[in-house]
This record gives sequence, structure tokens and C-alpha cells, in this order.
Amino acid sequence: MGRRRKYYSLDEKASAQRQSNLRYSQSAHGKIALSTYRASTHLRKQRRIAPTKPLPDTLPLVPLPTPRQLELYHSPLPTHSHLFSEALRSPDALDESGLALWNTEPPFEKDLDATDPYSAPYVRFTESLTEALHGVRLREQKQLDAELREELLSQGSETVLQRLQHDVLRMSQAWRRVEKLEREGLYHPFHQSREYTMLQHYLHWLGRSICHLYYLEFAE
Repeated sequence: MGRRRKYYSLDEKASAQRQSNLRYSQSAHGKIALSTYRASTHLRKQRRIAPTKPLPDTLPLVPLPTPRQLELYHSPLPTHSHLFSEALRSPDALDESGLALWNTEPPFEKDLDATDPYSAPYVRFTESLTEALHGVRLREQKQLDAELREELLSQGSETVLQRLQHDVLRMSQAWRRVEKLEREGLYHPFHQSREYTMLQHYLHWLGRSICHLYYLEFAE
């Protein structure tokens, strides 16, 4: 390699830099780079000026969240849990195959766990399941938030609000179904402790999701 050239003044250095930039911009590689930069800049400007109406403070044309939904919305998540953190971090961080049975609307399919349902290991494993599933559901919520922000940029606020109205109404119907099962005593809190806990877990996230969309939290 040659010795780096010395410049004895700022003007001389700036002039040399301008000449270098000019030679690069006229080269084949420089022309491709400049064209790519201009195209990406144009796309970013289009995304910034995409016509959209400002979002309201809350989602219109849907019922207010119920007091119980609001209570669940503000209930803390198990952020202290390693399982929660790992499930939140990545779908590949944990073996999530055992969560599929519970990541659905009750009534649940039969649990094939042969552990004594009244034993301490059974209770501890149920707690581990709920902690991991909290992480999975929060991860899915964050993924949905990112999707909604993209739709807001590309399709505008009216389209996004219509989608959210449909989603919240659908969730509200599911809420009424599951809350009815709870009132009817579908699962006994002692003799079917895991199923009962997972039904409560489902209601927790259903209430949380309804409020999350109602207050348009995805846009923050």
C-alpha cells in the first residue's frame, strides 16, 4: 500500500475529497450506488407522505371494554420468569409444542399428562406453562402491532380501523362464550386445576387484547 497523502490545509483536503467523490460518481460502481440510493430515498419519502387520516384516541364503533377486561389489561405479566423472557424473545428459544393445546379457545382438548394432578410437580409445571404462554402471546401481540403499523403506512387509517373493529367484535364474542363457560363451571379449580388455570389465562389475554386494540396501543 502507498503512503497516505498529506494535506497542508483544510481547503486542499476538501478539494481533494470533491475530486474523489466526482471520480467515484462517474464510475460504473458509483452510478449503481447512486441509483440505488435515490430509489430507496424516494420510497422512504412515499412512505412518509402516504395519505392517511390521524388516528383517534380509541377505536370507534365498538363497545367500551368491561371493568373486568380493564382489570385484566392492567394485570402484571411474569416478567421475572426466564420462560416468559425466552418465549418472548423468539419462537425458537423454547420447545413450544406443549403449549399448542392451551393456546386456543376453551374448551380444551384432553390433557394427556400422566402426572398426578394433585401433586406439587403438576402444579409447578402448570405455572411454567402459563409463564411460557404469556411470553408467546405477548410476542404474537408485538408481531401483530408491527403488521398493523405497516398497514397504516401502506393502506391508511380507515382500512386499519375497519380491520380492528372486526377483530375486537370477534374477540368480544369469544369473551362472552368463554365467560359463560366459566360461570357454568366448565372446569373445577381444584380437580381440574390446569384446565381451570388455562381458561383464566385465556380470559386474561382476551381482555388484554381487546383493550390493547381499543386504545390503539399498536401505534405508540
